[in-house]
Amino acid sequence: MIIRSIFFVAFVLYLSISSAIKVCDRKPTSLTTPKSTNPHTFRVLFKGNVEFYTPGTTYTVLLQGVKTVPTVTPSFTSFILMVESEESQNYDDESNDFVTGKFQLTGDVRTKISEVCPNTVTQTSLIPKSEIQVFWTAPSSGSGCVIFRATVVEYRDIWYMDDDQLNKRICEESNESNDDNANVVYECCACHEAKFELTFEGLWSRHTHPKDYPDDNWQTRFSDVIGASHTIDYRFWEQDQVASDGMNNIALSGTTSTLESELKSKSDKIRTIIKARGISYPNVTGKTFAVFRVDKDHHLISVVSFMYPSPDWFVGISGLELCLPNCNWITNKTINLYPWDAGIDSGVTYNSSDMPQVPIMNIERLWPLNTNDVRSPFYDQSGAQMKPIAKLHLMRQRLYEKSCSEEETKTESSVCDAGPWSNWDECSVTCGKGYSNRYRQYKNPEDAHKPHCSKRSMIQRKGCYVLPSCPIEIEEIDTIDPKCDVTAFGQWSDCSAECGTGVMARFRTILNEEVTPKYCLGRMFLQQTVPCESKPCQDERDNVDLNALCSNCSLTKWSLWSPCNMKCGIGQRERHRMNFDRTGMAENCDPRCYTQSINCTDNPPCENNMRMEDISLFGNSFMLKKYNVTVQRSFIYNINQKTRLCNTSFVNQSTTSPSSENTPVTSVTINPDDISDDSTEKCVLSNWSKFSSCNAICGPGFKERTRIILSPTDPLEQKKCRKKLVDRRNCRGRQCSRCNYSPWSEWSLCSALCGMNAVQQRTRVPENVAWTWCKDRLEQRICSALACKTD
Repeated sequence: MIIRSIFFVAFVLYLSISSAIKVCDRKPTSLTTPKSTNPHTFRVLFKGNVEFYTPGTTYTVLLQGVKTVPTVTPSFTSFILMVESEESQNYDDESNDFVTGKFQLTGDVRTKISEVCPNTVTQTSLIPKSEIQVFWTAPSSGSGCVIFRATVVEYRDIWYMDDDQLNKRICEESNESNDDNANVVYECCACHEAKFELTFEGLWSRHTHPKDYPDDNWQTRFSDVIGASHTIDYRFWEQDQVASDGMNNIALSGTTSTLESELKSKSDKIRTIIKARGISYPNVTGKTFAVFRVDKDHHLISVVSFMYPSPDWFVGISGLELCLPNCNWITNKTINLYPWDAGIDSGVTYNSSDMPQVPIMNIERLWPLNTNDVRSPFYDQSGAQMKPIAKLHLMRQRLYEKSCSEEETKTESSVCDAGPWSNWDECSVTCGKGYSNRYRQYKNPEDAHKPHCSKRSMIQRKGCYVLPSCPIEIEEIDTIDPKCDVTAFGQWSDCSAECGTGVMARFRTILNEEVTPKYCLGRMFLQQTVPCESKPCQDERDNVDLNALCSNCSLTKWSLWSPCNMKCGIGQRERHRMNFDRTGMAENCDPRCYTQSINCTDNPPCENNMRMEDISLFGNSFMLKKYNVTVQRSFIYNINQKTRLCNTSFVNQSTTSPSSENTPVTSVTINPDDISDDSTEKCVLSNWSKFSSCNAICGPGFKERTRIILSPTDPLEQKKCRKKLVDRRNCRGRQCSRCNYSPWSEWSLCSALCGMNAVQQRTRVPENVAWTWCKDRLEQRICSALACKTD
């Protein structure tokens, strides 16, 4: 009953918070008079005149009165400042976060976070103020445009709200380059017309492009910006095409009249001719503006502006799409502009003398490596990314409503509608790994010939595996180095998956122990891995294709299989791969995408409590020199007691030193004391322990295994053993659950009675205290405390 009551109270609290988030009255509560419609001098703005926001960046937002008389600064007694999403709700219930960004106080004692409206700033007192400042952290990428709305009470019952000066709209900056234009929508289905503002911003300067920058700054300028909004089948300039006479005239004389005449002659293809005044030193890094309109027939734009001084270089875009497939218009866009060569002059530097290109070449992009001349200001032998010469900002200002007929309102999805998928066909192979396909068709066969329908997939392919496995035929280099002679391949391991698809492997080793595997790996394969499939899993969810399961993960290639973790009996080998993606998206990959394990098939059985150790304890060079024998394996008994090695050794006749050809080989007893003191090979180690469990409950972590030094037992001597005692490897726990917290506690008392450093804090805990990955447990805010008195 108590639990039910707590749940009911929490649910009511959630509903009250949700309703407060969705609806918040910005009208002053103590006033009954209507808002004033008279002109006023109050405004909302960003410090630095920011026009676009970068996700996650913190900005300073100001609400201020602007001086109209030098001696008088307008002031206000109270205010409300909030931020709203333009096209969606302000709060995302799924992520428990504001999609409009978050306010933070700057320490101004005249401001506080509203206790009535979430994510809203208001005053602490009615003392007149001419300006307040708050911090605002921009929302995550993809949040679109937001609108800051302010309510200002100037004096008693005189207040203002919802006008252009007290509403500030700002959108996310899109750093798209001019060669990454959005895909063209061949049939724009937008009913309304749209009006856009184009802002051309120069970035070309001695600091951004210092190589061969003109000595005379007063020479640097951009020509008038000229272009048009046009139909899909028209371009007045295009890559790999010859420049028109109008483009030539701008390059040679700087006049745009010829190109403007060319545009007017194509009036049936053009909606608006775009013109903006050029910018020159000292404002070459300034901005120039123009407006234009688009409709469903004229939904692309192209613009150019030539650089001076230069042979014939310009910046611009050709055929930029503004219409969206959902029958709407983009709200804003920012494009980086890079230099192009018009192909009419062969000069390579800014101040090259006139050298007409004969014959005229096609328009080409100037890349750091394709300029073919080290004198070019854009040449870079490393091919590093070039900095943009200018930027183009597009902002939608207004929509003009137009009616659409029923036929015109068909969306692209309905035009390209497809039927259901067929059944999967037979596997493409009769053994081993292959693939199978399934198909579907357009409901309207004519849609198959429409260009924009070609993006819709009409065929799907998946992997399949047919038992038995195909015979393995590995082609190796004919000229094998004799040093790299190998054994025959061992047995195939069991399938790595108990059910469903997996892999199996087999191994061989290099006979010559004096040759490192790295020397021979380029000459032969020591491991073979093939797919396999066991019985179908009872749980259909486990019958997955690992390639399909991990297709969305950015993974490295599989590593080689590790050595067996046991020297005798049943053991395991593992192989691993890592994720290139270091962001939170990597946590969405299934743990099976990172590690595979198989059993060891080549180990001898463990008998009479006997363990096998690699002969790396006593290298062949030492054995040949001391005892004139070559040993491959050595059996070690009762190693936990005083070390004693049995008088048994295996002799490899094929690798015996020539010096021992006429010497009878006998069994010998090897005493560790016979090993020279300066050899680190006298260290005797235990077997590796099993790997520990992953230390991470969820997400990335590590696991480790250990071994100990059995001989020598003296701690000082053990320090001379240069052997690895801890083996740590990456691992992943299960996918982390979304953090659900208890409600926030009440705010604590201020940490000080006065001053700007006084803070309050509140806490919350995860629903499950074992969720150690949930870190957002503490929140602080600056107290609305008065300034401390000074003596």
